[in-house]
This record gives sequence, C-alpha cells and structure tokens, in this order.
Amino acid sequence: MRYPKSFFLLILMTIAGVLTSCTKYLDVQPEDQFLENQVYSSRVSIRNVLNGIYLNLAKPVLYGENLSSTTLDVLAQYYNTGNSGHPYYTTATYKYTDAATMKRTTDIWNNAYTAILNINLFIANLEAGNKVLSEEEKALMLGEAYGLRAFIAFDMLRLFGPLNAMDAARPVIPYPRTPASKIETLLSAASVVANVLEDLTTAVKLLDKDPVRTNGIKTAGAGEDAFFSMRNRRMNYYAVRALTARVLLYKQDKPAALEAATTLINETSTWFPWSPAALSVAGIPNPDRIFSSEVILGLENAGMYTTQTSNFAASLSTSLLAPLPEVLTAVYENYDNDYRYRTNFSIDRTSTKTDKTFFKYADILDKNAVYRKLQPLIRRSELYYIAIECETDDNKATTLLNTVRLNRGLSPATINGNKKELLTKEYQKEFWGEGQLFYYYKRTNQSAIRNGAAANGTITMTATQYVVPLPLSETSFR
Repeated sequence: MRYPKSFFLLILMTIAGVLTSCTKYLDVQPEDQFLENQVYSSRVSIRNVLNGIYLNLAKPVLYGENLSSTTLDVLAQYYNTGNSGHPYYTTATYKYTDAATMKRTTDIWNNAYTAILNINLFIANLEAGNKVLSEEEKALMLGEAYGLRAFIAFDMLRLFGPLNAMDAARPVIPYPRTPASKIETLLSAASVVANVLEDLTTAVKLLDKDPVRTNGIKTAGAGEDAFFSMRNRRMNYYAVRALTARVLLYKQDKPAALEAATTLINETSTWFPWSPAALSVAGIPNPDRIFSSEVILGLENAGMYTTQTSNFAASLSTSLLAPLPEVLTAVYENYDNDYRYRTNFSIDRTSTKTDKTFFKYADILDKNAVYRKLQPLIRRSELYYIAIECETDDNKATTLLNTVRLNRGLSPATINGNKKELLTKEYQKEFWGEGQLFYYYKRTNQSAIRNGAAANGTITMTATQYVVPLPLSETSFR
C-alpha cells in the first residue's frame, strides 16, 4: 500500500483530535514533522494517540460490526438473508464483486491497513529515543502496539488469505512494518505468519511487567492511574499469548499450539474465571451476555448499542439480521438452557415479531456495569477449543470439552471419533456475534456449511466462497 505524505498528517491530526481533551492540537501548525513532535512530546498526548487507535478499531467498519457481528457472521450463515432485497444478500451468497459487498470488504481492508499505519507511526515515534515516558510505561505501550499490529494483520490474512492456510508460494497480503510511503510487497501466507509470530514474540517480552499478571482485570481505585487498568480492554500479556496459540493452530503446528493453549489455560484460571450462571439467566435486568469475566481481549465499543438497534432490533423489516427459527434451534440443539442461548436470543415483546432475535449486544439497565460496551475479541473458551483440536488423547480432549460444556449449562459429551463434529457445534454456539465462525470454517476447509436462509440444507463451500478477493484499491496500482 502507498500513502501520500499528506495522509500521514491527516492521520496524526485525526488521532490527536479523537478525544475532547485533545482540542488544543487544533492550534498546531500543519507541518507534519512539527505536529508529530508536538504529539509525542507529552505523556497525555501519547496516551491519546494509543487510545485513538483502539477507538478506531472499535468502529463499525472494523471490529464494532464488520469483523464481529455483521459481515463475518453473515458469511458464516448465522442469519436469514435469503430475500434478494436484504442489504446483506450478496454478502451471504458470496458475490464479492457486487457493489454492496465490495464496499464492505474494501472498508475492512482500508481501515485495517490505516490502523496498521497508525500503529507503525506510533512504534516509530516511541522507539526513536522518546524520553517523555518511563522505560516501563514505554515498554507496555510498545508491547500493546506490536500485539495490535499482529492481531490486525493476522485477521487480514484469515479473511483475504488462501484456503490452504500455509500456501507457501502465492503472495496474498502486505505486512507493513514501517510508516514508509511506498507500495508494500504482497507476502505469502507463510511469510505473514512468520511476521505475526515475530511481532508477538516482541510484544510478549515488552509486556512482561503487564499489571494484568499480578492484578488481573480491575478498575482503578480512587487516586490511581486508570490508564493501565481494565487490561482486557487493551492488548495485554495474556492476549498476546492467546493470539500466539491461535496463530500456531492456523500454521498447523498442533504440538506448539497445544502447549501454548494448555499452559495459558492454567495460568489464566484465576484472572479469567468462567462467567457465573446467575448472570445469564433469561429475563434478569442486567445480564452479562458476553461472559465478560472470560474475555481475555476486547474493545471499548461506544457504538455497541447502536449496532444492536440498527441490525438486530425486531422492529426492523428488510434489513433485520435474524436467524431462521429452525437454524437457531439446530445450532443450540433444541436446548433452551444453554447459557449462550437463553440470554442472547429472545422474542422482542415490543414488536409484533414472534420469532426470537439476537440480543447479545442489547443495552442493560445498569449503566455502570463493568461489562457494558465490551466487544469480545478473544475469550478463554477458545483456548480450550484449540487444545481440544490439537490433543491426540481423546480422554484428555473430552475432559477439556466438558469443562466448557459444564460452564455453558450442558451435559457431558464423549469424544470418540467425532471430535470435529462436536467442536464445530461448539464454535457455532460460542461465537455468535464475534466473527470467529467463518474463520473456523475456512481454516478447517468445511466443504459444506448450514444454509442460513433455509430451514434445512447446506451450502457447498470452496475457495470461491472462502477467499475474499483483495480490493480494487489494492490491486489496481500494482
């Protein structure tokens, strides 16, 4: 990707103006180098730059909608978009050259790589002998930045990359690592994975003294610095290691992925406990629908409840994203007490619709609840699923599976030649609204998946459906 010099100035001014406390930057003269120096000459402004990166990631074009509850989940066939007039019809039918779908994938691409550019600018400025921050604080912030760059780039690989995850020869996506204005080389999946793992190795070293390791997820007390509190809303030490396990599984290095996942399962049991059953009971006023105690990495998403009303409200007509009743029943195997089902799906009594709709991101009464506006990106259960997939001993895999099932209100199951089937069912139940199911289908090369627009039946899946083409904005200038 290539950016003009003026684009860097625009990005810096945009980040500087993200928070109301940054209004003083409007008086800065618009010479790009001078502005950069001003931004990175203050501890407060440096923090605001990093906050701006997170806020942009949580916008609808990225993890606020497209890469969580809408586009990615439409591709996974969670919703009934079978009417040709539905805004997501062409996305659900994998017509990637259609204007509406192309706009979505182009928005994802452009905003993801803009985020990477912002991160690269941030890293370059902090590593260039910055003396404003203490070495410990600088290490933590750089660790977050390296981890975020790896996280975003890896998702671009999972979405736009090949069906054969480690297709070593074919160039697929760029991996910019400097804020240089140039056309970036397209790298193979194997090369991208190598860069991701290198960044994660750097990040985990920088985050060695992350307060999450000693304090877990906690709010700041009176008089305490809140910047490094609530660590599961920022890239943190455990999130980097969880992402490493995810990448190793994608790389098909199952022994390493198993070790990474099982080690982290043991280490995170104290800081990321299973969500109490009492918080997901149907009808309670303040349900914790996202099982927030289990979220290892999430984003503060100010637009979460707008997303809910604009996509999932039962009062919507042609644009409603809702599952067919038969599909919903099939996913949760007709078991109403599954914690994920009983709290996330309900009949909206304020509308005339009699089918259950998706409520995972609906607002709650308690506006001060710590789990409000938390958009999940990595959760503890995924570590179990990674370990289950990689474990060669069916008895051990069964124990891992039943740990998750017990904490979702389900009875035990036994793995005996049916691991992939059971694991697929768990992914379908667990990650509704989080954008992970399509990636799972693609990585495991599922040849047929349930059709979201039909009570029964499947869709045949090949590379044509799984591999999202690069945007014209990327390919036209090569």
